Amino acid sequence: MFPGAGLIQILINILIVLLIVRAIFSWFPGMLYSEAGRIIVTATEWYLAPIRRVIPPAGGMDLSFLVGIILLYALTIFIGSGNIVLTLIAIVGYALVFCIILVLVRIFFGFFRMDPWHPITQMVMQATEPFARPFRGWFPRRPGQFDWAPVAAFVVLLAAYVLVSNLGRLGLG
Repeated sequence: MFPGAGLIQILINILIVLLIVRAIFSWFPGMLYSEAGRIIVTATEWYLAPIRRVIPPAGGMDLSFLVGIILLYALTIFIGSGNIVLTLIAIVGYALVFCIILVLVRIFFGFFRMDPWHPITQMVMQATEPFARPFRGWFPRRPGQFDWAPVAAFVVLLAAYVLVSNLGRLGLG
């Protein structure tokens, strides 16, 4: 670790906390327009705006803060280890966790018969269908029946995450 790395990591962690607070504020109408909300937006918009240009909102949801947090965690790992391979493994691991969560949400939607026209339902369905599609031959979608293809995708993504996590541990040890 180089001199000053600890300070940079502390600043990165503060920015991560600000991004999380901004995400929480966005769930409550008007919070981002309060005095605290304006401070949070000012402190984070310089970082999120370029990410938002690359990854636009999907289904009415702004996911730029998630991508921003993943990138900041990866930067922290790189600063701490100086190992680009471990950093890339960490990014893949974080991306797999995000995909696993999305597929898990889709599976829960299947249990609760969510409104198929709701923007969040459509966003989750569109984002996870590329993971479920390879399993459609084994688990075709039938109206009125539970969709097993996302469950198969969940198992494969979980196995990939375990593999990537073990690669990361091997690289650390």
